[in-house]
Amino acid sequence: MKKVFNSTGQVFQQITKDPMMFAACFTPFLVGALIKFGIPLIENATKFSLLPYYPIFDLFLSIMAPVLLCFAFAMITLEEIDDKVSRYFSITPLGKSGYIFSRLGIPAILSTVVTFIVLLIFSLERRPVIMVLGLSVLGAIQAIIVALMIITLSTNKLEGMAVTKLAALTLLGIPAPFFIDSYYQFAVGFLPSFWVAKAVQNEAILYLTIALLVALIWYYFLTKRLFQKLAG
Repeated sequence: MKKVFNSTGQVFQQITKDPMMFAACFTPFLVGALIKFGIPLIENATKFSLLPYYPIFDLFLSIMAPVLLCFAFAMITLEEIDDKVSRYFSITPLGKSGYIFSRLGIPAILSTVVTFIVLLIFSLERRPVIMVLGLSVLGAIQAIIVALMIITLSTNKLEGMAVTKLAALTLLGIPAPFFIDSYYQFAVGFLPSFWVAKAVQNEAILYLTIALLVALIWYYFLTKRLFQKLAG
């Protein structure tokens, strides 16, 4: 485990040298404050209630920290794979599994903690702690999918930025239950984000379980491609 933390620390050192990625680590708190205090101001100024859309804002907060942190790690990992550095890590005592965990698992765990704090402080609606924890975990799980897409579908940082925009489409499941009343909303049921949104809309933990199962299917295919790419 010490080797994993040392490897993760090296990535953080690289992130601090990139102003954009370093700033991304603090963005969730800034955006959280803007939503928490800005939405009421907008409502007071326009006399228009955004109450029906509060869950969407909270879901946005639940995914922001994980996606930004996992994005930063994914771009570093992509560069390491492109420079063949990943092969070196794979044959060291860290191993291939340790390398992947340090690049995806550790940032996911950290972002879960950050998301939990962000939701407790800036969430527009009060929810049971178990639901907040579930949203935090699922946010990290969805972010890993985005990171895996960036790493497996790109060959360099430039392509990685383009794939990031494509991967962002996996979050389109969030507004679906709120804007589509018919069964057509289930057309995006292959996206974990849809089931997370359903969980918030209906205050049902069961939907979080479905979101996890759907995410595992995504993991199966993306990690398979990741191992093929690392074998190179």
